[in-house]
Amino acid sequence: MIVYDYLDPFSTLWWMHGSVLPHIMWLSSLCTLNGAISVYFKESYNYYMDHTPHMYMGTTIGILLILKAILAYQHYTSATSTLRSFLDSIRLLAVRANAYGHCSGEENARSLVTGRVNIAKHICVLWYSLIFHLRKQRLIPKNSHLKLFLSDKELKMYEEADVRPLLVLLWIDRDIANLRDKGCMSDPVACMLSAEVTKLVEAFGVMERVKTYPTVPFAYYQFCNWAVFLFCFSVPASIASHNTDYASSSIFSFIVSFVYFGINFLGNDLQAPFGNGPNDVPMERYGIIIEHELYQSFPVFRFRFESFALFQEGFVVYPPDDVRNIPPKAFEAPKKISKWVPARIKIRAAMRLGNPRLRRFREAKATREREVDQMVKERLVEEQDIAALAKAIA
Repeated sequence: MIVYDYLDPFSTLWWMHGSVLPHIMWLSSLCTLNGAISVYFKESYNYYMDHTPHMYMGTTIGILLILKAILAYQHYTSATSTLRSFLDSIRLLAVRANAYGHCSGEENARSLVTGRVNIAKHICVLWYSLIFHLRKQRLIPKNSHLKLFLSDKELKMYEEADVRPLLVLLWIDRDIANLRDKGCMSDPVACMLSAEVTKLVEAFGVMERVKTYPTVPFAYYQFCNWAVFLFCFSVPASIASHNTDYASSSIFSFIVSFVYFGINFLGNDLQAPFGNGPNDVPMERYGIIIEHELYQSFPVFRFRFESFALFQEGFVVYPPDDVRNIPPKAFEAPKKISKWVPARIKIRAAMRLGNPRLRRFREAKATREREVDQMVKERLVEEQDIAALAKAIA
C-alpha cells in the first residue's frame, strides 16, 4: 500500500507506481488520434455521429461505472476493516494470554511459560498461513523457518490441511485448553481467550468470502468493459459533429476517454485487495509488526525464536500464476548462438553491403597469390644455390 501526504495533493500528481495512468494513457491516446480522424471524415465525407443519443449512452454508462466503482470500493473497505479486526483480536489475545495466569509451583510455572510461547508462535504461524491462503499459494518456500516453529506432527498436519488458518486457530484454542487443564488459567480467563479465537474465526470467514466471491457478477463486469470501449472509441465522432477543429476535438476526446477508462480501471483493480499489488493490503509488513509485538509481550518467545524470524525483510508471497513465483530452474535457458562467423561469410556479406576495403582485399586475391608463388620460386632457387656452394666447398 502506497503512503502519501493527503494534505499536499499536487505532490502526487505524477506518481506512476500504483497509478491508473500507465494503464489507461495509451487507450486515451488512441482516442485522441481517433478525434483527429473523426474531424477529417466530418470535413471530407460529412460522416459523424449525432450527439444526442450518444450523450444519453454516455450518461447511462457513467452511472453503471460509478455503481461498479462504489461496489468495488465497498468490497475493498470491507476487506481492510475485517483485516484490522483480525489484527485487533490477535493483539487482544496476546495481551490477555500474557496478563492472565497463575502458578502454584515450579512445574506449573514451566507449563505456563511453555503455553504462552506456544500461543505466541502459533499466532505467527496463523498470520503466515493467512497470507498464503489469501494469495492461493500452498507451496512453502525452501528458506522458510516454518519448520522450526512447528513440531514434526504439527508440520505433517499443516502440509495435509486444506484450510491451514483454521487448523492453526484450532491449535491456539487447544493451547488455551491445555493451560486451563493444567491449572494455569481459570475457566473465565480461558473462556475470554476462546472468545477472541471465535472472533478470529468469524473475521477469517469474511476474508474468505472476499477472496472467493467477486464484487460484481461476470455479466455486469463484462458489459461495463465492452460499453466503455465502444463509447470511448465512438465519442470522437460525436464531438466532431459540432467541433471541427483538430486540436480541440482531440483534446476533448482524450479527456472524456481518460475519465471513463480511469473509473472502469478503478472498479476492476479494487476487487482483489489481498494481492501483492501497490494498492493492496501490505500483509507481509503487518506480519513483521505482529512478530515484533509478540517479541515485546513474550520475552521467552523472543529468546527462542528471534534469531530465525518467520517474517523477514523482503519476504513476499506470490500467487501460483505469477511468473515471479516460478523457480529459475523452471525456465529454459535460451540457446546462445555463437557469434563466430567464418571469414568467408563475413567477406561476402561485406561485399554485398558495399564495404570498399574488403572488396579491394578480395579483388587483390589473384595478385597476392602471384606474389606468393614468386616468393616460393625465389626461395627454391636460393636453396639450390646454397646447396651447390656447399658441395663445391666440400
